[in-house]
Amino acid sequence: MAKMKNRFLILCAIMAVTALAVNFLSYGTFYKAEAAVETIRKIPLSMGNWVGKDVPLDPHVFDILETKSILNREYVSHAQMVLLSLVYYPETKVDFHAPEACLSGQGVQVSKSPRTIWIVYRNNKVPIELNQLVRRHDGVDELYFYFYKAGDFIGRNYIKLRFNLALNKFKSKSRSGSLIRVSTPVSGGDYRAASKILTDFIEDLYPYLSKYL
Repeated sequence: MAKMKNRFLILCAIMAVTALAVNFLSYGTFYKAEAAVETIRKIPLSMGNWVGKDVPLDPHVFDILETKSILNREYVSHAQMVLLSLVYYPETKVDFHAPEACLSGQGVQVSKSPRTIWIVYRNNKVPIELNQLVRRHDGVDELYFYFYKAGDFIGRNYIKLRFNLALNKFKSKSRSGSLIRVSTPVSGGDYRAASKILTDFIEDLYPYLSKYL
């Protein structure tokens, strides 16, 4: 009888510890939406030679992505244009929607490939591993770069993102996760020029991603 009682107490203790661990590692459901929106708004409208303006989104986009902290902004520098789409979760509770799925549709072709770009940050060359998308629709080509950020992690790998989000629960106060996507039209089939435009833009954006996200 005593053995049964001890086993029961041990089982209860294990269940209690498991429940606490799950609660600690699970993604938060409630967070201060206004503070999250304020965080991404710290990314300035002017960066280097780029001048931006906010592009309104359909209200259902916020419902689909389950967050109000979305930055959708068009930046222009001389004759160059880049669209920045940033989705930010201060307490990551849902799966990120893959951009390639959002960009596809009837009559639309989307191809994906891994890519590494190099930018200069604080006088050092920094590699960024990202995903490259080429979108073709009605004879118009667009080039997309996208990557994830969670704490010190920046990269294209979704599994590594999730691992870092879980790890940050233990080692960091920051529990946020972000998806950063930039795009630009491909003029005259010159993908090299389009790639340089996006790389230059990310180089100007990078200090603010590091500081605020």
